[in-house]
Amino acid sequence: MTVAGQIDIAGPVGKLLHRRPLKNSTVMQSFGIDPVSGDIFVLQLMEGGLTLTGESGPVAYDDRNAHGDMCVTRLNRSGAIVGYMYLRGFGHGVNIGVENRSGVVRLWTETASTPNSKNEGFGTAITNFDFRSGTVLDYGSSLHATPYTPATGALFVTPTIDRSANELIVRFTVNSTTYFERYDLAKAATGVFEPLQRIAQPTGLGTFQGYASDSGVLYLLTGDNATLSPPPGNTYIRAVEWATGNILDQQFITAAPGLEYREPEGMTVEVVGGVPYLHFGFACEDPGPRTCTIVSLSGAAEVDGVKVLTDWQTIPLASGVSVDQNAPKGRLISVSGVTTLQLSGGIKGTFNADAVIGTLPDTLSPSMETRCNVPRNNSGGYCVARAEAGTDRQLRLYGGTSTNAITWAQLDNFSAVWR
Repeated sequence: MTVAGQIDIAGPVGKLLHRRPLKNSTVMQSFGIDPVSGDIFVLQLMEGGLTLTGESGPVAYDDRNAHGDMCVTRLNRSGAIVGYMYLRGFGHGVNIGVENRSGVVRLWTETASTPNSKNEGFGTAITNFDFRSGTVLDYGSSLHATPYTPATGALFVTPTIDRSANELIVRFTVNSTTYFERYDLAKAATGVFEPLQRIAQPTGLGTFQGYASDSGVLYLLTGDNATLSPPPGNTYIRAVEWATGNILDQQFITAAPGLEYREPEGMTVEVVGGVPYLHFGFACEDPGPRTCTIVSLSGAAEVDGVKVLTDWQTIPLASGVSVDQNAPKGRLISVSGVTTLQLSGGIKGTFNADAVIGTLPDTLSPSMETRCNVPRNNSGGYCVARAEAGTDRQLRLYGGTSTNAITWAQLDNFSAVWR
């Protein structure tokens, strides 16, 4: 069953970020995207061993976790860290909302952290505040808005933003039942919270990891890391209709199968050029430090069975490699539901050994190596080389030797399944 505007959660998957380190070494918990700059704001628990303003010495991770201390990492679209902020006494970071108010980034998060039975801090209210890089914000500070609690005794309270409706969505648990409520975002920003609707979360979902809302549909992310649920894992996305509370669709997610640890964490909807993208994340690397990978389901329509997931992106070349006729580029497309990496252009140089020829943008980087044979200069009867896109973002060329160097290679026929 589908409704108008519903994103196909069974559709082919693209990528936003690939194995990017964060300010702290801990698992990312959620993320949101600034609708103006496109920067990504990632929430994570604060790592142990830090000494912040007003603290007499390093604080252990277990104490940070119990108190609900978090780190916000700001990354640009290339995955570089461009800012950070620390929050003390706020919660676990299950979800986040990002606004841009006349150029000022405003974050919505949980706050008023209370430890659960495992001595892990979770929010009992929500608040919003300006992102101020390099600062520490404490619960109870005048720099955050007055906290709001949707119900007496509410636990695990978290927010997100539905840009299609300009609404604030709040998730919370009361009397052992978990609910979602909708609010007018503009009113909520002024401190006026008037619930528009409440629906109960479907039961029996597994480990909850994030949610997003768009065009009358609520998307839910669940699953565990690879230690608790070995590959192919148990990650699921479910689409729930706001009008009825019924599950419209549920899909087992096998995206990014090559990632270590691969714990689903965080979800948001971003609209680019009128096209909605359902982004969801995976915390990676084992034993760590953890990194952040974000993959995407596109709401774009197929044209003649083809969906463009990432349009042509320039591939920066390595030192000693130059352009041969046309600069190398890459894109991701889906053909009959199969995600494919296509390359174009050519390179030249003197390759007398296997070599890195360029660096892939995150949007093209696979979680498992992707390779294809490509034409090269004909020498001694050898006219084919192998190009390989690696999980480390490197594009490599194989086949050159000291006695049979590759002097040029064309990438136009590189077309391989991407995962």
